[in-house]
Amino acid sequence: NRDKKRDKEKIKEKEKAKEKERDRDKEKERNWDKEKERERDKERNRDKDKEKDQEKERHKDQERVRDKDRDRDRDKDREKNKEKEKEKDREEVDQNKEKVDVTKEGEKDREKIKDKEGDKDRGEKEKDKEKEKDEKKEKKEREREKERDDKKKKEKRSRTPPRSYSSSRRSRSSSR
Repeated sequence: NRDKKRDKEKIKEKEKAKEKERDRDKEKERNWDKEKERERDKERNRDKDKEKDQEKERHKDQERVRDKDRDRDRDKDREKNKEKEKEKDREEVDQNKEKVDVTKEGEKDREKIKDKEGDKDRGEKEKDKEKEKDEKKEKKEREREKERDDKKKKEKRSRTPPRSYSSSRRSRSSSR
């Protein structure tokens, strides 16, 4: 009987050991599955990151192309504006030349007329200069006379004696 009990206990222990072994195997398998899943997730994430990076690169490339086009258009516009400015400058220069030519012709005509009139005017100019000289002399003379008169008035004032204090008080009191 004892042998039978021992045998049963041994069998039970073996079964427990087998059960533990199975549990360990299942745990290993679960861990292995989890590890596999993690690896797959990492791979997926790497793929997503690659796609994002590629998308960013595409976007940057598009931006570069847009910027180049914009710069090219801007350069073309600048060139056009420069050409327009040059054309305006040329027109202005042409107009100025025409004006200068017209004014030169006008000046020549005026000079011819002045030369003709100048002979007549020279005599008149000399007369005008003489008149101006005479007027200046008269003015100086008037100023001298005025100065003389002023001196005389000052001398007269200085000759009259100053009023006395009492008389000035009397006159003030009487005026009140």
